[in-house]
Amino acid sequence: MKLIMENWRKFLKEGISDVVYHYTSGIEKGANILKDNKFLASGGFSKEVESELGKGKLYYFSTARTPANAYTGTYPQGAIFKLDGRALAQKYKGVPLDYWATSKRSSKKAANVQNEPGADEAFEAEDRILLDEPYIEDADRYIDEIHFAVPVFDFSTDFFNQTPTKRVTPGKIRAGTMDELEEAVAVAEQRNIPYYIHTSKETWPFVEVGKKKALTSLSDFKELLQKVGKEVGEPIDTSMYKSAYQGPRGEIGEDEVFLYVQAAQDILAGKKSFEGANVKGKIKYRDEDERRRFAAEIFRNITQGIPTPAGRYHRGIDSDLHNVSSNPKARDTLELLASLMRSTKKKTLADFEAYLNQVYKQNHGDQ
Repeated sequence: MKLIMENWRKFLKEGISDVVYHYTSGIEKGANILKDNKFLASGGFSKEVESELGKGKLYYFSTARTPANAYTGTYPQGAIFKLDGRALAQKYKGVPLDYWATSKRSSKKAANVQNEPGADEAFEAEDRILLDEPYIEDADRYIDEIHFAVPVFDFSTDFFNQTPTKRVTPGKIRAGTMDELEEAVAVAEQRNIPYYIHTSKETWPFVEVGKKKALTSLSDFKELLQKVGKEVGEPIDTSMYKSAYQGPRGEIGEDEVFLYVQAAQDILAGKKSFEGANVKGKIKYRDEDERRRFAAEIFRNITQGIPTPAGRYHRGIDSDLHNVSSNPKARDTLELLASLMRSTKKKTLADFEAYLNQVYKQNHGDQ
């Protein structure tokens, strides 16, 4: 982690580039951004290195200085939002960085993602926007363009001809993909946001150059499908794939974060042992008694445990925080923890847990 920080400081300075890009891996996620008119930020306290990079901010939003970067890859899928960095900089602070940068891998080599020598060295070229809020509201204020990718064509070679040949991808377009695209396009048109539809890696992910050949209307996209004989599949009943559990806090890691918060709240309230007034009922596979035992263990670790060299009393929450950090369905639960950290003016989990330990000892002494 120290090496990451040293190299990061070596060649980067604060700021948000005038133009930045945000990639989301599915058209559905892009449609949700447009419908909700907000970008979901990630929890900046989910990892120690994130806390250090976050400069005291609890959340961050990842953008890139180039549309082609380590996250977009070369296969056309998802959506790229072109954003007005100057408008973002009027309200938010940011830091340019490459998370995995080393002395041999710097952001100056960013976006080397084509099928060329060295293509394995793809970089984030990230401008990380730092914020205390869980969302960037009024997203349409910052969106200049949207680029959607739906793979209709690919390129293949054979034993006799090594020159790539453009062909229609096998199979049908998923019905859900078409529905999501139609939904996203409808909102984009309503808000007068230019959009482009990319159908192969001829134009994706280098969308600034590729948009000259991209489609600029949904009707053109549908006409293309008809022309090349590419069909849209029948809707699939997805109910069989849904979890049987339909109660609250059902996302992976979500109830664990909730129980961590309950333990912290009891410590701050001066409780000598865990009481968990809000821990009621069964959540997924854990009944109430088991959930209480789980939270009581967190309480004991923080109040009576021995900290790690990094100053942590309960590292067991880290993987759960990682799972909920970027999950919109678990955002309310993550925000419970963020609110506690704000109220105690602690910016890292190590500082937060150390503070809880101190509060307990002040109230009850060493047990």
